[in-house]
Amino acid sequence: MCYRYQKLLLFLAIVITGEAAENKWPADAPWPAWAVVGKAESQVQLVGDEDAKKLLQWVIPLPKRIRLEGKLVLPASGIGPRLRSQATDIEQTALNELVGLIKKKTGVEKLDGPFSVIIGVCDVDGKIDGVSIPGAEKLRGLNNDDQAYVISPLSSRGIAVAGLTAQGVYYGVKTLQQLLEPGLSPGKVTMPVVAIMDWPDLAERGEWLPWGNTAQRNILYMADRKMNLMEVHNTNSLSFDANGRGMLKTDTESKELARLHAVKWIPVTGHFNSLGNRTGIYKRYPKAEGRGPNARYPSRQDLVVPCASCPEFVQVLAEWMESCASQDITDMNFYLTELEKMQCDCEKCKGKSQYVLEAEACVKAWQIARIKYPKFRIRILLSQGTYNVNDQMLAAVPQPEIGVTYYSGSTTYTAARDPMIYPLLADFAQKGRWLGCYPQLTASWRVACPWSGPQFIKYRMTELVEKRLSCLSGYAPPDNRLYDFNVTAAAEWSWNANGRDEREFSVAWATRRGLVDPEKAADWAVMLGPVGWDIYGGGVPHNAFFGSAAKMVKNRHAPVLGKRGMFRYFPTVQHMDDDLTVCRKALTLAGQLNDPVLVAETRTIQGYVRMVKAIYTISDTVAGKKQIDNARTRSIQDAFNELQSAGRQVADAWQAWSSTVASDCDFGHHEPVTVTRQTITDIGDALVSFGIKNK
Repeated sequence: MCYRYQKLLLFLAIVITGEAAENKWPADAPWPAWAVVGKAESQVQLVGDEDAKKLLQWVIPLPKRIRLEGKLVLPASGIGPRLRSQATDIEQTALNELVGLIKKKTGVEKLDGPFSVIIGVCDVDGKIDGVSIPGAEKLRGLNNDDQAYVISPLSSRGIAVAGLTAQGVYYGVKTLQQLLEPGLSPGKVTMPVVAIMDWPDLAERGEWLPWGNTAQRNILYMADRKMNLMEVHNTNSLSFDANGRGMLKTDTESKELARLHAVKWIPVTGHFNSLGNRTGIYKRYPKAEGRGPNARYPSRQDLVVPCASCPEFVQVLAEWMESCASQDITDMNFYLTELEKMQCDCEKCKGKSQYVLEAEACVKAWQIARIKYPKFRIRILLSQGTYNVNDQMLAAVPQPEIGVTYYSGSTTYTAARDPMIYPLLADFAQKGRWLGCYPQLTASWRVACPWSGPQFIKYRMTELVEKRLSCLSGYAPPDNRLYDFNVTAAAEWSWNANGRDEREFSVAWATRRGLVDPEKAADWAVMLGPVGWDIYGGGVPHNAFFGSAAKMVKNRHAPVLGKRGMFRYFPTVQHMDDDLTVCRKALTLAGQLNDPVLVAETRTIQGYVRMVKAIYTISDTVAGKKQIDNARTRSIQDAFNELQSAGRQVADAWQAWSSTVASDCDFGHHEPVTVTRQTITDIGDALVSFGIKNK
């Protein structure tokens, strides 16, 4: 390949690995003569800088180490993909997907030619069925090496995809598929002559999926992005068999589909304060039910905590774990009580933290279950309820085999520009303990609003990687299709946090999406992303439009810029105007791209900025006032008219966005138009005494 771009890739290897990279890959592996541009026996064509750059834009996530020499144009019938002799069904799935792609794009049904594509798990010497795979011997010892892979040219004409495990092989084949995709045409395959060594930064990268019956679609969606974690919520999964023994019901179809696509399928218990309704545990074991007035939530008497000191409760937890392990499920996640100030007040529990007692009960149950299933692991979910005692929670799970996952409604379900992993947890992870996190990958956990935020996602993923977490379990309700950019970006930077910058990823995303001008689409994303962050990071529309904006106007409170709430990321009115200028430019780009989704997203965010500015003008004008003069009345009326106009823009644009991206999506309580309209109505009602007319 052209020297300049080759040096760029080698520089990338230096930055990522901290190693000196030579003009060879691996440094001590000979490059076969057939694969060298210019050799007499080679038919490899030179790949220019621009073509090399465009080819790599098809690959998400970007691999860690790459050497691209050129390309080889072959008849599709000349390709001969094959598996190692003792291949697993996961490796077979990878081969099937590769062959299916080639056949679909080329129209050729028989792929048994002389150009070998050897696929499989390598042995300890880096060989597949006796064939040495350059670089494969160096996989062991890499970070998360169970998922590492190499793609290497063979000594004879052909390439290999190898890993230490079937999962690594699957990811390597995914990369090869992406590299081949743009060069497949009727009857022909353009084979990149490339060597890649790659591995992920985070061991687990995925989501928890509480929404809808979309398991199959989500599994395939995540697998395409090398995401490997699916936390499964099924409110009826925990129950009891005919003998009264705790059991876990599983969706065997989705579990098997996940396994075949290298995705971990991990069931969760749901929060312990709702176990009674969902499992019937307290009807069978009444002693396991929490006692005293604090055991029930004041406004929801059906929510009750367990008596975590009760031996029967521990035994049921152990039975659920054993049922889980008996179905070849490796891990189970235990969601402790979420709500604050709930406590069993029996003699054994009184005076102790409910959350710590529940964690200790999980540990005791796991110690019982591991007698029969020694490799079975659990993870325990922190919550907003545990936040103030998280130091005690970590102390309650000293066993390194037990993972901890961090969730708190106010600190992980946020788009604020704040670090998420605070010192206590960062220190826990730095010491080598398994820590996961549940960040929202969206504008809001409560409502679904359009936002392609490369800066936001890179900020989040980089923090998780730099603080040495093990797991990303993202939250993107109610449907991944609404947040394809952000979820794909999370896949990119949780695998390779130091690879692409925000713009480079945006180009890759637009390339794979098939947009007419990926560079222009990247300009749009990088331009509009921070404006969305100003809006959504400040809690618009949730929670600003769930009463607080109207309450501020009604109570005549003065707005504070640059400090908190919806104005947190607007230090001045000029900043609002600057964001509106950016929106106008972004709208022009979206229009030039002729993409209705990008247009609708831009108009939605622009409408929200207009609303924030109008609300600021109104609240600032009426702050502390019981009466106002005519000039101020006209000013408020103008601002309120602008608020109504902006609200109509938001409603129209949001509906255009949601119907275009996922017309069949059940938004339920995730729909923001209702609260946007209600906010305008309530602000209008608060201004009636000033003579303001509400149209």
